[in-house]
Amino acid sequence: MRRFLTASLTVVLVVAPSGVATASDDGSVHCGQTLTSSTRLTHDLLDCPGTGLIIGADDVTLDLAGHVVDGVNSPGSEGVAVDGHAGVRIENGSVREFFLNGVALRDAPGSSVVNLRISQIGAGGGEGDASAGVLVKDSAGVVVKGSTVSNDVAAFQSDGIDVLFSPDTRLLDNVVARNAWNGMFVLASPRSHVVGNRLDQNQNQGIEVNFGSDGAEVRDNRARANAVDGIVVGAVSGARVSGNDARGNGDTGLLFFDLVDSRVRNNHARGNVVGIVLAGGQNGSHGNRLDGNDTSRNTQAGLVLDTQADHNTIIGNVSNANLGRPGEGGGIIVVDSVGNALVRNVANGNLDVGIGVFENSPGFAVGNSLRRNVANGNGGHGFDVVPGTIDLGGNVAHGNTPAPDCLGVPCT
Repeated sequence: MRRFLTASLTVVLVVAPSGVATASDDGSVHCGQTLTSSTRLTHDLLDCPGTGLIIGADDVTLDLAGHVVDGVNSPGSEGVAVDGHAGVRIENGSVREFFLNGVALRDAPGSSVVNLRISQIGAGGGEGDASAGVLVKDSAGVVVKGSTVSNDVAAFQSDGIDVLFSPDTRLLDNVVARNAWNGMFVLASPRSHVVGNRLDQNQNQGIEVNFGSDGAEVRDNRARANAVDGIVVGAVSGARVSGNDARGNGDTGLLFFDLVDSRVRNNHARGNVVGIVLAGGQNGSHGNRLDGNDTSRNTQAGLVLDTQADHNTIIGNVSNANLGRPGEGGGIIVVDSVGNALVRNVANGNLDVGIGVFENSPGFAVGNSLRRNVANGNGGHGFDVVPGTIDLGGNVAHGNTPAPDCLGVPCT
């Protein structure tokens, strides 16, 4: 039988890591309580019948001090709820078994979630139910750092961390794994920073940064064995995506769509179906620079520019030993896209074509230029490009089968 302490409050002032004077609750804090001053928990809160704790003032620090806030998955319940209060900090403990959210920050600018373990949120949720380990909504400048979120439950959607309409959010050094949909989802939150996170084995995407999150930085994250895509960035401009490692995902390592004036550099995408896809989406992807990426050893293709991915620069990428069967893959593939510059890329030892420019209708893949690319030892032609492709010289291809090494562009 679980035992609950009911001793009267004895206040002891301690200093929380944030420097805020914090009252130790000495066992009197209870499930459903509204906290209006900084508090250091001294006991577990178990089997909370509704929401665990509510923050009712600005600048409150809730230090769980290694303790657990635990629910019973009741409808609408949340572990810690913050509505309309700024500068709140929640840290150092565990939150589990609530239905709606583990921690919810709504209209809570400048708040932070640090060193929490959040699990088993949203069990049993059906279509139309959306749960998250951490929800950040309408809250600018929030930090979620050093936390572990794993909602390994049966649910229609239980994400790890959701950021909605919250500019300048920073998601730093979190482990977000085995969630029942996306690991992280960032929507309409410009200048957000997603840095140094592990995004593994989630049931949809590892992370998705979507509509209106202009100027987002997605850097040095690891996304492995997610059911669909590792990292998705779409309908944004001015994004910077660099140094990420996306491996063994069920579809694409890094997927981009409706991407404008962004830079994608020094990422590794191996062991996926396709390493990197830049797709036009609904409005086209243009003005982007993809450089220094490694898209080797994927099961179908390395780097693909799909329909209406126009006027981008593809420079210095390596796409070797991809295993797509003839007509299904290769190293670097451009389809129905115009005006792209392919410069100093390497595509060797692919099972199909090294570098290909193809179109489904005449004129849909014109004005793409090739300069100083290398395509050796591929199972298809080294270069296979449609008329209208521009040769800028210096392309090299040897040892490809079938002959000739190059179709549609001269090479040495």
